Amino acid sequence: MKRFFGFLALLCLFLRAAAQENIKEKGLRVGDLVPDVVLEKVLNNEGGTLKLSDFKGKLLIIDFWATSCGACIQAMPRLDSLVDAFNGKLVILPVTAEQGARIAAFQHANAFLKRKRFRTVVDDKVLHALFPHRMLPHEAWIDSSGKVLGFTEASDVTGFTVEQALARKGLTSRMKEDVLDYDRDKPLLVKDNGGSDTAYQCRSMITGMLKGLPSNMGFSYDTIRKMTIVRATNVSAKKLYALAYKGLGGILDEQVTMGKVTGLYCYELDLPSASPGLTRRSIREDLDRFFGVRSEFTGSAFRLILIEKEEAAGEGPLTL
Repeated sequence: MKRFFGFLALLCLFLRAAAQENIKEKGLRVGDLVPDVVLEKVLNNEGGTLKLSDFKGKLLIIDFWATSCGACIQAMPRLDSLVDAFNGKLVILPVTAEQGARIAAFQHANAFLKRKRFRTVVDDKVLHALFPHRMLPHEAWIDSSGKVLGFTEASDVTGFTVEQALARKGLTSRMKEDVLDYDRDKPLLVKDNGGSDTAYQCRSMITGMLKGLPSNMGFSYDTIRKMTIVRATNVSAKKLYALAYKGLGGILDEQVTMGKVTGLYCYELDLPSASPGLTRRSIREDLDRFFGVRSEFTGSAFRLILIEKEEAAGEGPLTL
């Protein structure tokens, strides 16, 4: 029997450790019980600390913000007035990862905040780990029993949504979603980076030869998505340009000047509701940009003209 209880104790420790590791990795989700963490760095709190259990029995909204977030700052006076309106039943706790000295100076200078002494958690890591997010404002709603109700924008914190939450009718506004695994240094939508690879509304792509693919090309139309679709795999540059210039495919090779553009290529274009003329022009512009040329077709002859280095260089590196 002792061994059995010892096993149960070890199992409980293992499950607790696994749950904590899951929280660290993915954060708290709707329905999870929020741990009673201690918040030691709190401005305008008379030097005292806070515990989340201090707000048990009330609706708690953790308001994540930053000095760079204009929408966060503009919302603060409105959120503060909501707290007053609900007469102790609602707590809105601003939280930032920025250092206390910076926040104190900012509150003193900012037009929206300087006449108010907002209590705010500063230099925070704990709550950011429990409620991971990428976009601000980010509001984490916690009910009177300490469970996560959901996540919203600051604009979704209204008298009506607060009333509904206090009446135990749940979170009636839309749920805010953050794509936490988006990597801005990697291609958008590739391997689901930032969303499904079907989420694009317009797309063009050029590659070199791809081994194992047949040589083929053509036009089609997706009636559901209302897309003109161009597909070409492992074809010559001349054949690609035949997609852009009607009649080019019928002229002799002696009438074609391709310069140094050789080899096989793959090309895809998905263009929303485009006319044949706009589709061909889009293909031509894509190919000219890719090969660094200006293409000309007179009806009896076709040539690619290399763009001069000075013209290609333009005004230098792109900057914002």
